Order: sequence, then C-alpha cells, then structure tokens
Amino acid sequence: MTIQSFGKREPSQVLGWWSTREGEERLVRSDGASVRFLGFLSRDDERGKGTPNDRRWMRFEAASANRSIKLFVQQRDVANPSSPRLLVWRLDYVFSLQQVGVDALNYEEWLEIDRLICDALVCWPKWEATGLRPALIAVNGGWHKGQWSKEYYRTFSMAYLDALRSNAVQRSPVASEEPTRRWSFLPPARQATVDEEIATRERFAAAKPEEVENLVFGLLPHRPHLQSGDRVFVPLSQIRGRTFWLYVDEDIITDRISVHAEGAGWTFRIGNEGLLGTIDRRRGTAFKFDFPWEGVKGSLKREFGNFPLVFLDRFRDLCDNAVWQWNESQFCFFDLSTKEGFVKEISIRPPQRVRADHIASAAGTAVRVNLVTAEGAPEGKSYDRDMISYIFHDDPPLLDRSNWEQFEYQADAYSLTDRRTAQKIELQEIVSGSGKVTDECQGIFCYRDNDGEYPLVVTRESRKTSYGAGKWVLNHEASRSKNQQLGNRSIPETRWQDIAKFSRDALLAWPETDIFGPSPSALLELEGFFQGRWEPRLRRQQYVHLRTVEDNLSVGRDRVEASGPQPWNPIASDVDIEITSSRVQAVLRKLSAHSAEIARSNQTRRAGWLRADGRAIFYLQDWQTLRAPPDGDAYQAPIFEYLDDDITLRLYPKRFDEYEMKSLALIEVNPASTFYGEVKPLPAFSPIWHSQPRWRPPREIWCRLVTAMEAQIEQISGKLQIKGLYTAHGYDSHAARTVWLERS
Repeated sequence: MTIQSFGKREPSQVLGWWSTREGEERLVRSDGASVRFLGFLSRDDERGKGTPNDRRWMRFEAASANRSIKLFVQQRDVANPSSPRLLVWRLDYVFSLQQVGVDALNYEEWLEIDRLICDALVCWPKWEATGLRPALIAVNGGWHKGQWSKEYYRTFSMAYLDALRSNAVQRSPVASEEPTRRWSFLPPARQATVDEEIATRERFAAAKPEEVENLVFGLLPHRPHLQSGDRVFVPLSQIRGRTFWLYVDEDIITDRISVHAEGAGWTFRIGNEGLLGTIDRRRGTAFKFDFPWEGVKGSLKREFGNFPLVFLDRFRDLCDNAVWQWNESQFCFFDLSTKEGFVKEISIRPPQRVRADHIASAAGTAVRVNLVTAEGAPEGKSYDRDMISYIFHDDPPLLDRSNWEQFEYQADAYSLTDRRTAQKIELQEIVSGSGKVTDECQGIFCYRDNDGEYPLVVTRESRKTSYGAGKWVLNHEASRSKNQQLGNRSIPETRWQDIAKFSRDALLAWPETDIFGPSPSALLELEGFFQGRWEPRLRRQQYVHLRTVEDNLSVGRDRVEASGPQPWNPIASDVDIEITSSRVQAVLRKLSAHSAEIARSNQTRRAGWLRADGRAIFYLQDWQTLRAPPDGDAYQAPIFEYLDDDITLRLYPKRFDEYEMKSLALIEVNPASTFYGEVKPLPAFSPIWHSQPRWRPPREIWCRLVTAMEAQIEQISGKLQIKGLYTAHGYDSHAARTVWLERS
C-alpha cells in the first residue's frame, strides 16, 4: 500500500476525458484507466543497443480496469525524401508482447488496451520527461480481419490540445458500450439498368425523410454493399470524383460520408453535401444537430453540424473493420457532378490502405484526428504510402540511386561526386556538435572541380519542432571568410554562382551519416550574390525533394547561355523607352497608355520590372477570376507576362508572390530568334485549376524567368516562392524554393 505524503496537491489539467499528472508522467481517464511514462531504455539494453542516433525506446504502462500491460514506444526521426523529417512515436505491439512472453492478446482485451494507449499518446502533452510532442503516432501489430497480424500498420495525427482543454468529458469510453460487429460483403442480386438508375436518383431526390428508409432497402438488391445486422454501408452516388455512401444504423441514415478510392487506397471524409443529408431513422425526420446550418445548392443538400461521439465511433468501425470486407465490384450509378447528372459505370477495388480524415475522435470529445490503416508497408508514390514505408521500415534507403544516378556517394571519404561533371563536395571537418538529432552540428565541407576548391561552412540545426528536423544552413559569408583565412583569392560572381548551384543540389542529396547526423529536409542559404552585388540580407530556402525523374513534356531541347544573369529594375515612370528593344518598347507604350489603371493596381507593389540591358520585361499583364474549390468565394489573381528578344511567356499564379511553373504558357517564339524551330508555342494555359497536361520549360527559358521573378524581392516585404525547379538532377515540378531579403 502506498500512502501519499501531505502537502499541496499538484494541479491537474483537463484534456477531454483525460486529466494530467505531470509529476507522475501520467494521463488518467475519467473512468480511472491511465497511461504512465516509465522512462527511456538504456543504450545497453538489447533492443536499444546499436540503434541509430535518431531513435530511442520508451516504456509506457497502460492500466485499465481489467489489465495492466507495459508497452514499448520508439521515438523515431523519420527520413522521408519527399517531405520534411517527422518526429514519430511508434508503438510496437510485436516487441512489447515478446517481452511478456505472449504471442497475442485476445480481441476484446486488445481493443480495450489499444483504444486506451492510442488515445493517450495522441493527447500526450509536451513534458520535460518525454520532450517534444510527435507529429504522428504510429502503431504496428494488432487484430485485423478477425485475426492477430504483425503486418497491420496505423498512423494517427495528434490531437489539438487547446481544443481539448475547453472540453471536459466525465463519462466512460464509447468503445465499451458498442458490441463487436462482424461485417459481410453482399454482391448485388442483379445489375440495375440505366433507366432504373435514373428513376432511383429521382426518387431519392424527391423523397421525404420518412420515405427514405424504404428506398434504401429497395436499393440494396441492385448494389454491392456491406452489412452487419441492421447496419448497412452502400455506395449511392458520385460528385466530382468522390463516391458518396449511404450509412444506415438503428438511429440514423446519412449520405455525408464520402470515399475517394484511388487504386488500393480509400480516403474517408465527412462532407457537407449530399442528396439526402442526415435523417433520424427512429422519428422519420431530419436529424437535429446541436449547431445546425442547412441549405441547398442546386440538386444537393448542404448540411453543417458535428455528429455526436457515438456516431463518430460507429464511423470509425467502418474504417477499422467494415471496408476491409469489400470485394472488387463493377456497377452503374448516378454521377451528380453536373447539374443534369448522368449514369456511369465504375469499379471499386478492395482497399489495402484506408485513410479516415478527422473521423477518429480523441479524448472523448468532438476533437477528431486522422487515422491511416494499411496492410503491409510497401513502398509507394502517395503521401500515406511513403510515410508508412519510411516509418515502419527499420532501414529505408537513404540515397535512392534511381533518382540520384548522376551522384556517387563514397561513405569512407564522406564525399559526393557528380559523375558527369566531376564536381565534388566532401565533409572535411566537424567544428562543433555531434551527429545526434537533438544536437546542433557545424562542419566544413569542401567544393572541388578542375578549376580549384572552395570551403563551405554548413550547420545542421538541432530538432526544434516535431516537423522540421534536418534543416541545414549554408552560410556563404562564413564560407567566403574561411576561403580568405586559407589564403585564397576572392572568386568572381560567375564562379560563385556555379559553386552555389552545385553545392545546393549536392547538400540536399547528402545522406545521413554518423558524424554529421540526419540528412537535410531543407537547406537555408545565408547571403550571396544578387542583382550583381553581394547581398548580406539575401535568404534562399529549398526543401529536399527526391522525385526528379519526370516524363513531363518539354517544348523543345534545352540550351543554356554562357553569360551570367543580369540585374532587373522596377519600371520607373520616366523610363527612356528609346533605349529598349523594339519588342520591349511595344509593351512599355501599352503600359504607358494604361498608366492610370496601373497606378491603381500599383498602390502596394510595382507592376513591372525591366532588365538592365532593356531587352526583357516582366510585368502584370492582366487579371483572372479564380474560385477556391469547391465553393469558395471568387477572387482576382494576377497574370504575368515575360517578354524578351526570343519568347513571350505567360504565368498564371493563384496569388502574388507564389509562382508555379505548371501554370506557365509559351505564347510566342520570335521568328528572328535562335529558339525558332527549337521550341514550340503552347496554347494559352487554362487558369482554372491547371487542366492542361503538364509540361516543363527548357532550362534556358526557365533560368531567364526565375531571374526576373527573384528580382521582385527588393520591392516586397514578404517571401517569394517558386515551385518547379531545375537542379543538377533534372527538372522537378514538385520542388520548391523560397527567396527573400531579411529585414529587421
């Protein structure tokens, strides 16, 4: 028996149905169940021995009314080449049960413990003992499809604690009130004809709430569906590529659940549109939400209101159990994407991965988190498949040769070489810090080519957030000073540009090493040449993105001019038109004729920029009306035009200071240009959500346009982002760079 000492009791904080005990590193649920942090495993422990610097094992105790069990959770710094490095807590059931000599828990026992520990970890606060809150909770092992499986993987996003603090819940978990259900897939007795589908849609659209139930059960013989007793889940219609399903239980009928099935991945969402909305099945009336808001848009109902917790738990049962019984089916149903609608045939495959967007409840309140469930952890090309692959593979590839085939990394020499150009960087010295992800580390790299070598001062920042580990900083001013300390002469701008371009690409490709730590998720460059001068305020940041092998169409063969970039200046009101080229003169005269209109749009920013030699211009050409999907308000977005002696380009960004190369259109190629016959104009790009096939601009055209874009940072107070980059590895439409001038 433990007797607590007298004294002032430590105040606890309420997070939904959890109360916190920071002194004990414990969360206590309103029914008395608790989860407690027991500490980190020693590095000498069998499981901890030899683990990388970015992984540590923790022990937790989950105690319910029926059982107490110790569970092992690993802090993992996950290196995903297509997104920032995440801090993940991985609950490992397989290893945890090995420590107590058990192969598996029985289903009811596991369900109770699983809901307890996963809910607690999702809501775990930032405490000194455990450190930063993770970005994701990952779980491997558990009951799936009626049996214990080691190849069962899930990830949970973290609960928003500020929302939980205002929601105290004094009640038992809903999971204990719901019996375990077995779902079955039922194929259609016969396929409905097109005329029958049209009639079905019309009957549902005109039905009163009390008539819907009979229509639903009249639909089931013609549709594949899932059933468990009196609960039914059946596809009803499709709207803009998303399939809307009817969910029926003893209390409600609703078609607000939509599923986007792409390949073997299903994504669940609770939307606000539907043909029926939500109906109280017992009363035969519209369901009354606590804070309802209803409306009609065309033939669809719009319904806003949060489902009570009991229904969220039932929806989660659909994701956890029901949909995994689905068999591949091909059938016809009604598509409501247009006002008139039409009947189409679709095929839905069984899922191998299910994502529930903000459906899984956290801490017994209306706060909801994302849940991703997968069978196996194969490598994939979607975000969820990438994350599952890199979270659960203990030794993922750190350098993908198919994407970085022109680079050769030599681990013994800590060097990275471009096979085509023989350019190389190597890590020469660790100045301070270590390779641990929690430590900052500064090192001296050396750039080498046939013309000489140049030092690079690089710092890897320690992890400060659960999302941003692996940020590297290349300090060009410190590198220039180091070069002078070594007794070397200063290098000209053209030489510096070549070194900076290669070093940027090579450092972003650098793998994880024991002495310098995690590979970069982003590279921040401090200072550098800009607009023909050394600029101490210049900042460039580029996130790592390894998908560089793309089959996007090019409008012609690549060519690059040998001359360096020229400065750009804002178009002054008294610019001397006569010193510019004839093509630029025509644009300047047009702008002069519309000077009053330009002045109105120029209240907060410059409307155009002119290259120093007067032979190129980049300016605000027009405006376009955009609307955020699916039903956002309309807004005005700029259309920019770039023109020089060779080409005319138009760019359709969604907003100022965010440029996406996928929105680029090549309007004209001057017949007198050397580009003529090499590159082909494309029709004007559709400004509405990028409907044309993707293509990539030739490297020289891209370089000219990017130089003009970056010149704008002298006239704006914020940052400028460019998406779609050429690197040493080729063109990557997903890679992004942010450029700005640091202002105090």
